Amino acid sequence: MSADVKEPQERLRCLEGTLLRQEKLAALGRHAAGLAHEMNNPASAGRRATEQLTLAMDAQEDLSLALERWKLTEEQRVLLLRTCRQSQGRGATRDLDPLTRGDAEDALATWMDERGVVNAWDLSPTLLDAAIGQEKLEALAQALPADALPDALAWLEAMVRTRALLAEVKQSTTRLAELAGAVKSYTHAGKEQLEPVDVHEGLENTLLLLNYKLKHGVEVKREYDRDLPRVQALPGMLNHVWTNLVDNAIDAMGGKGHLTVRTAKDGDFLLVEVVDDGPGVPPELLPRIWEPFFTTKPMGHGTGLGLDITRRVVVDRHHGDVRVESKPGRTSFQVRLPLKTPPPG
Repeated sequence: MSADVKEPQERLRCLEGTLLRQEKLAALGRHAAGLAHEMNNPASAGRRATEQLTLAMDAQEDLSLALERWKLTEEQRVLLLRTCRQSQGRGATRDLDPLTRGDAEDALATWMDERGVVNAWDLSPTLLDAAIGQEKLEALAQALPADALPDALAWLEAMVRTRALLAEVKQSTTRLAELAGAVKSYTHAGKEQLEPVDVHEGLENTLLLLNYKLKHGVEVKREYDRDLPRVQALPGMLNHVWTNLVDNAIDAMGGKGHLTVRTAKDGDFLLVEVVDDGPGVPPELLPRIWEPFFTTKPMGHGTGLGLDITRRVVVDRHHGDVRVESKPGRTSFQVRLPLKTPPPG
């Protein structure tokens, strides 16, 4: 290829890259408020758990001193620790209806109260929710001195509460890390090069990124073929494609409906299909949806570049294919990516 031909192509590629980056930033700006709220929830939960953890650890230290005076044998201490470590943290009573759970807590509290346990009604919810019921406490009552049982169960509850709070902190920080990873994957700063890409990872990051819009009324159905190989692709650009398609589907349904994300092998191509059960695209508008700056969204809710960029990324940069089928109750966007490495360009 001559330098005279190559230079305009390079300029065009540079302009396309700039346009894509600007559209990414614009899309990220539209999602910023939702993402901030989505991140605030686990951050607040982690902060509350940390505050409660301090109190639980203080109680645990005080109760350890109280327990020490009973001079428990090694076997007795091991039994207490084993009971604690085999607990399920929180959530063992999640499937119980409120009435059944209340009755179970009262029964456990009554059992402890009869054995001189102070604040038995405060201890029973934590123990029961960690799957430490009357059967396990009976085993402890038989192995420990009767006078030591109240201090032992109070210490056990503080230990179980501490472990449960640590699990909440882990869950909150994990959620924050996942959201941060999804944002990083979406922006994918730097010059992109073809690399092996698992499309499912990108799709899951997209669903995580847009969860603040999905969780209020959109039921997501995943139909993934996990045996599909990785494809040689530009990961940041593909993530932008998935975000465009899923975001458009959510908006088309008005934030409530059914969204199906499907992957499959289609000949020499890998197929990614995003289907929504919204009202569909009017037939007279269907040919225009790929046009730059064409949008059916209200002013300020889109640039009209999303589908144009989707087509450019899939067709021009990945030598794939993108199609749409639409009728009332079912709109399907289908992206096909070559399973064989596309030629440069």
